[in-house]
Amino acid sequence: MTRVAAGNYNFIYRQLVDDDNDILGIIAYSLYKRQKIEFIENFKKKYGQEPQEADFKSFNEFSSSDLQLNSYINEASALAKTFLDSSLAEEAAVLDKQYSDESTAKIKAAKPSFWFGVWQGVVASFIFVILVGILVFFTWSLKQGPRQAIESIFAVTITDTEIAAAK
Repeated sequence: MTRVAAGNYNFIYRQLVDDDNDILGIIAYSLYKRQKIEFIENFKKKYGQEPQEADFKSFNEFSSSDLQLNSYINEASALAKTFLDSSLAEEAAVLDKQYSDESTAKIKAAKPSFWFGVWQGVVASFIFVILVGILVFFTWSLKQGPRQAIESIFAVTITDTEIAAAK
């Protein structure tokens, strides 16, 4: 129920705002004040003078109705939601860019340079050639036998000491 004091004072602030921390209520009250200012400006345009206390009676009854109070609260809620959505979207964009830049920097720091990669390729190729050479040598020496492989590689002749002593 709406309360209007003597002298057409409207207690709408207490109806919209629960306590000092009620942000939606405070926004709703500012919407009420905006509507009241529009009423006064329209009255001045229409009648060419400031409204008197009696002129506010219909405005106060309308603005204090349960339907209008709910309208103030709903509009305040929509304004707060729009503001929060906008603020959070901006914050999300800032955080997205920040984390993207940090990730790119970490990836670049962890990724080796071009010349380091070339050096790795050269060393790996050299090691591969040595390992293939060792494998070929062992395969060839197994076919020939160790004695013939050593004689062929080092251009020496291996003689048995027992055979040489018997002759």
